[in-house]
Amino acid sequence: MSSKYFFLTNQLNEAETRVVTSIVNHIENGDERAGIAKIAAENYVSTAFIIKMCKKLGYNGYTDLVYKLSQQRENAPASNAYELQTLIDDYNEADVKQFLSYLQQFYDRKMFVIGAGFADIVAEYIAQRLAVSGFMVFNRVHFYDYMLFRSNTAQLLQTNVKPAVIIAISQSGETDMVLNDVTRARQSDFRVVSFTRMRNSTLASMSDLTFVVNGTREALIPTVPNSFFGKVILAFDEMLGLYFREE
Repeated sequence: MSSKYFFLTNQLNEAETRVVTSIVNHIENGDERAGIAKIAAENYVSTAFIIKMCKKLGYNGYTDLVYKLSQQRENAPASNAYELQTLIDDYNEADVKQFLSYLQQFYDRKMFVIGAGFADIVAEYIAQRLAVSGFMVFNRVHFYDYMLFRSNTAQLLQTNVKPAVIIAISQSGETDMVLNDVTRARQSDFRVVSFTRMRNSTLASMSDLTFVVNGTREALIPTVPNSFFGKVILAFDEMLGLYFREE
């Protein structure tokens, strides 16, 4: 589901997210008249489940939901490079295109988004955005713990885990928890995309792509207001919007 569509995603459980994603996919493919019975069958739920979900989201019913989603698609403002240039230091179109290619390449694989402290809130937002857009994404699950859960032996680990992408958020680029997860991910051939303020940080040096936001060479001192976290969210949303417009 693209950034043309807006939901309070924390209101959706896993089954509801699949249903909404299915509806949006039909709309994106020009099939805006897909009936509720068809959507229910595709997602192995009842029509009553879908109607209840629509009411939960504040719509009168299934038809109202589909209509409003179609209107959002038609009225969606075009994203433009200027917005990203104001959000990302030393904006480079090639880096953005590379990030979009990662999303396309690993669409059907398990992705990770990590952060600590306030960055964890940003990571949760990005994970929710990706999940409601149809990606399989993990947040607040350490990469190492996930690998142990998937397999008890190195042989099975290599067989079961397919490389994808891990998105890491850290102002300083030196957060131990984030660096530990990135280290494990790199060992499994994951691509690393980072958002940080410190272009010369350890995290930046470990990343395939680094997006610097509110860049600084000085030691970080807590300031209020701190626009780093908000700008990361806005930059990610702009890029996700580009991803769906270029499909």
